[in-house]
Amino acid sequence: MARTVTFSKEYLMKKSVEFIKKYGYSNLTVRELAKYIGCSTQPIFKNYANFELYKSDLKNYLRKDYEIFINKYIDLGNYLYTISYAYSLYAKKEPNVFYSLFMTELAGTRTIDEVLNTERNIKTIEAIMKQYSISLDKAKSIYRDIRFYTHGIATQLCVKSIKLTDKELSCLIKDSIKKHMN
Repeated sequence: MARTVTFSKEYLMKKSVEFIKKYGYSNLTVRELAKYIGCSTQPIFKNYANFELYKSDLKNYLRKDYEIFINKYIDLGNYLYTISYAYSLYAKKEPNVFYSLFMTELAGTRTIDEVLNTERNIKTIEAIMKQYSISLDKAKSIYRDIRFYTHGIATQLCVKSIKLTDKELSCLIKDSIKKHMN
């Protein structure tokens, strides 16, 4: 009798992230993942009734990878700069995961108000208020502008349409923040 190998959701998620880092999200299908792991599609469908449930877990798992990365750079005393820099640096260092999280349907669609009112962004806005001694409205405005400016840089880094050293990246973000504080 053939031995049955079981694959946990955790294992499937780890392998999915590896696959995305190597081949990109656009190449991820159940068949391609199974081929990459070296199994049939059955273990995947045994853990997930459908691909939507799988993608939901995948998004959460990719976000953990992102959170681990950016938390290495966060300084609450200079939160706007450090989170902006880390976000862009992640796009540069992990373009396939960045693309998956922020440039595909996994990102979802949100209004500007929804973006500003997520837990992490509220934390950033509160840190901006404290660091620069400014009002909530001013902090939201600055965060919104820097966030979308930074996303533009990160997107270009992700798709390799711009080359920036880490120092150049840092200077761009710092200069933009400085301009918004005047």
